[in-house]
Amino acid sequence: MRMENYSMEEMPQITFGKPAHGVPTAYLYVANCGPAVGISYSDIKKAFEVFGPVVNVQPAGTSGSRVYVSYDSVDNAVAARGAWNSVACDALEGRVMVIQHAVPQTQPSAGEQVVVSMSSVDVGIPGLTLYTDFITSEEEQELLHEVDERPWQTLAKRRVQHYGYEFLYKTRNVDLTQRLGELPSVSEPVLKKISLVPDIRNAKEPTLPFDQLTVNEYPRGVGLSPHIDTHSAFEGSILSLSLGGPCIMEFRKYINRGDSPADDNEDMRDESYGNSESMNGQKDDCLPNKSVEVIRKALFLPQRSLLILSGEARYAWHHYIPHHKIDNVNGQVLDRGTRRVSFTFRKVRPGPCSCTFIEHCDSQLSDTRTLALDSSRCSIDEGTKGYASVDSPEEGDFSNEIPYIPVETGSQPKHFNAATPEIEKRYVHKVYNAIAPHFSDTRFAKWPKVALFLESLEPGSVVADAGCGNGKYLGFNKNCFFVGCDISPPLIGICAQHGHEVFVADALHLPHRTGFCDAGISIAVLHHLSNEERRIRAIEELLRVVRPKGRVLFTVWAVEQEDKKLLTKWTPLTCKYTEEWVADTGTTFQRNLSINSLKSINEGESQISSANPCENTPKDTVLEAAQLGRSVGEADTPQQDVGDESLSSDAGIVGEAEQQEYFVPWHLPYHRAEIGGASAAALADGLAKKDDVKRALVYNRYYHCFVEGELQRLASKVQGARLVDHFYDKSNWCIILEKL
Repeated sequence: MRMENYSMEEMPQITFGKPAHGVPTAYLYVANCGPAVGISYSDIKKAFEVFGPVVNVQPAGTSGSRVYVSYDSVDNAVAARGAWNSVACDALEGRVMVIQHAVPQTQPSAGEQVVVSMSSVDVGIPGLTLYTDFITSEEEQELLHEVDERPWQTLAKRRVQHYGYEFLYKTRNVDLTQRLGELPSVSEPVLKKISLVPDIRNAKEPTLPFDQLTVNEYPRGVGLSPHIDTHSAFEGSILSLSLGGPCIMEFRKYINRGDSPADDNEDMRDESYGNSESMNGQKDDCLPNKSVEVIRKALFLPQRSLLILSGEARYAWHHYIPHHKIDNVNGQVLDRGTRRVSFTFRKVRPGPCSCTFIEHCDSQLSDTRTLALDSSRCSIDEGTKGYASVDSPEEGDFSNEIPYIPVETGSQPKHFNAATPEIEKRYVHKVYNAIAPHFSDTRFAKWPKVALFLESLEPGSVVADAGCGNGKYLGFNKNCFFVGCDISPPLIGICAQHGHEVFVADALHLPHRTGFCDAGISIAVLHHLSNEERRIRAIEELLRVVRPKGRVLFTVWAVEQEDKKLLTKWTPLTCKYTEEWVADTGTTFQRNLSINSLKSINEGESQISSANPCENTPKDTVLEAAQLGRSVGEADTPQQDVGDESLSSDAGIVGEAEQQEYFVPWHLPYHRAEIGGASAAALADGLAKKDDVKRALVYNRYYHCFVEGELQRLASKVQGARLVDHFYDKSNWCIILEKL
């Protein structure tokens, strides 16, 4: 039967997804092509048959502007994509199509299930040791009873207790200045037994005494995503005692890859277990979308067993517990029980790590390796809407080329100045460029409402992520195609190494064609823009690039933080920065400083409550906004010139209840490799300050925190948009808009 005889409803429908990055298939996803743009399915089939027999053409979603083209061979699909991707196609009325490979979701996975070993000797990983029946049933019950009498800290999918030092999931480290006390007395019999274990007593690297304990409670069906415990956080062996129920632990070693999967992601969706021990380019939910070789081994952990990770097993292998209610142990189905509780014993490391597994060591990774690029390697030409080219790093390079796409914007508001205000360039762009690798390491958990929005999108949707950061949402919905951008080249470099489709761009000047995308997200971006006009512009831009009826989600930090103590750790800014406005004649209109300059307070100090902040500010405190204002002693000088940027002339004092402008600190630990690169320059420039107590460099990031209703009010000023929903989620105000 010929293609043109099919109606849309009659076409054979296959569910497609995105293949592993760089792996070609016989199937193509073609955007900007279909009946909605005046091209019939028969015309599409005829055009693509230039490269070989086309088996099928079917719609991708319901927009009518995207299709899947199925060839009978991979070579034909590769030829079609190579010829027509992102270039004008004369055979289809000059359409410029975006073409990517796709893969049928019904396509079976290659390889066989990983064999589950019953002993650590069979696994064969150096430094991996398992002791079964390490404690008695009575000792197990005593431990479980004791922890159940103590308070739990609730995470997204499990509960935890910390002793000695708290393990900080946001930084994946511990704060040496915040000791919680001794380990609980109920653990003493276990620790005594552990001290007699030959692997611990004779260990080459100091392990005893243990001074940190984390108790994890895993409900039935909950596991742990692949990760290596942070090298700089702990030294010696790491021990895990399994109580309450058994599980399978998988170990993965990634060969010839430059990065690691998201660590300990509490919100990662359930993953299927049972891929082959070695695979090349095979799809895996835990892996970045790129061709990799992965060695996978599995070990059964019985109830009351003790697992020891030392040497290579501790420093070079990711360990992972599948999110399953049952485990298939070589053909035998075992139920995990109602819960599993683990006692993880560790020894806090007092200084940087100097292990031999450098490619996994956060203390030794070079700046090139972690993509902490200085601004000279990639810069945005502030005088135009285009982007400057990137010079390759002197040592090493990105695994993927980072594209720089010329901006093609829609109509923009009159008098809108494309130049970025100085406060954003200094306290947003420069800061994130300097802290990018460390920031990325702490950004892995998905916000539930953002996840729900992405999961609600139709299969085949193209999603724009404006301000994608390290790309934690890119590819979240495997049935959609994501295009991300961010103003920070180092963050985009990290995304590129994970195989995402990304480029450097300003959220106020997106390079997408109008109506190109089906949906868009802007997560934690608007609050880094320093005035209302720029925030509205960012909303308008993301709406511009989605099709009619397409929806966009915006999230911003709220003044109404769930943890009120956070506000006392932020530096309140007592007046707002606004950009310069330039008239048609080119005349620059400078705004005057208000009588209240921005003051810096030490972190941990309470907010300034005096009517005049200058009265309570130490004399030797300098303005945090260096190069933008004046010294503290000049607080009452009127009409102070601030060069390229100026302050709002809004009258009056901003009271505590109305405070919305803050510097929010970021602590970059001394042990991080970035300390010797971009941060060294930041310290010399005054952008960062030393905190020897917390052993970290402290950066300040500019935030405008939103009050209730403010985000809706901004959206009401945007034409052609309908407010679909607004809500509060995890200290953020959120809105969903639909393009009319």
